Amino acid sequence: MIGLFEQWECSVEQICLAPGDLLVIFSDGVTEETREEEEFGEARLIHELQACRHLQANEIVQAILASVQEFSAGAQSDDLTLLIAKARA
Repeated sequence: MIGLFEQWECSVEQICLAPGDLLVIFSDGVTEETREEEEFGEARLIHELQACRHLQANEIVQAILASVQEFSAGAQSDDLTLLIAKARA
């Protein structure tokens, strides 16, 4: 969370994205959304991202949020924050 703490220690890493790579930043509300005690989970998120990686970034956001809401039958219990950046050539 940016700006929440005056001092915060963390690791910093730099990577280069290749054309078509996705940078995905999400809140725990995305992966921890539940249906009958089962979480949406990171594995399901990765699967959904792979299935729609050919779409534009804004379309990927819409597709993932729709999948999460469908999974939980619209019973959202936490915030759903999702940021997608797609590297271009």
